[in-house]
Amino acid sequence: MPLISRALRAFVVVAEELHFGNAAARLNISQPPLSQLIRQFEAQVGAELFVRSTRSVKLTRAGEVLLQHARRLQAEGDAAVHAARRAGSGDAGRLTVGFVSTAAYQVLPPALSRYRAEYPDVELALEHALTGELADKLAAGTIDLAIFRRLPRAEEPDFVYERVHREKMILALPADHPLNRYERVPMARLDGQDVVGFQREASFYFHSVQTRLFRDHNVRPHIVYESVLPTLLSMVECGMGVALVPESAATLRGTGVQYRPLSGRANAFDVDLYCARRADNLNPTAQAFARVLRESTRDATREPPAR
Repeated sequence: MPLISRALRAFVVVAEELHFGNAAARLNISQPPLSQLIRQFEAQVGAELFVRSTRSVKLTRAGEVLLQHARRLQAEGDAAVHAARRAGSGDAGRLTVGFVSTAAYQVLPPALSRYRAEYPDVELALEHALTGELADKLAAGTIDLAIFRRLPRAEEPDFVYERVHREKMILALPADHPLNRYERVPMARLDGQDVVGFQREASFYFHSVQTRLFRDHNVRPHIVYESVLPTLLSMVECGMGVALVPESAATLRGTGVQYRPLSGRANAFDVDLYCARRADNLNPTAQAFARVLRESTRDATREPPAR
């Protein structure tokens, strides 16, 4: 799909062939219309471009100069079309992804690795922030995608949500805590226990989850401290109490913290990670990243083949 005019392209072909018959064959037209097109083009340029005789066709000085510029225009036009196609397919451009800290534990690293391998020419920018900040940035259009722990809200109809990961809440305990004797700790055993909890303002999603779990299982813990991951695990390690955390957080601490699954109501411990974008965001790089993220998390949760 050349961007230069039909007449300029015809001029370049004639200048390369220096033979109207050969040039007409390349252009898939007959010779008389080609000759007429070149004459009209010379009139538009205001200078003769060819010296014609019965035996030869030669470029004039004006034709030589125009040929140099025309070839450059042709190359730039082809490059522009190629760049536009790559940008339109998501192969090139710029993408800004915002994410919460828990997305970086398991979900984001393999997705970023795969995306950068598939789309090396995309300028990728990452922004780490709290969920509320990411929602504001997404609404303002300063980021293309947000990966966060947030349920779809009725007052945000312009956001398109996709769940990209589901995991369980588990219990983090000090290494010498009595509840370590359980392979699966009953939620009822947390009644009256010292608990390091999530801070409502900074971790609204997890604060809501832990509140629901305590309420639904009739547990009244003793909240000794509230913070965010990974600070919660530091408090657990030093013996301040136990903490409910997503299972992906188990990669953050070594032997100083033990982790146990919980038992209680069915499916009560599921927590989700969402990828959100504005419905009017037509940036193809965002759609490509969402696809890679979806495929990466699907592959990570796929069970290995039986032996």
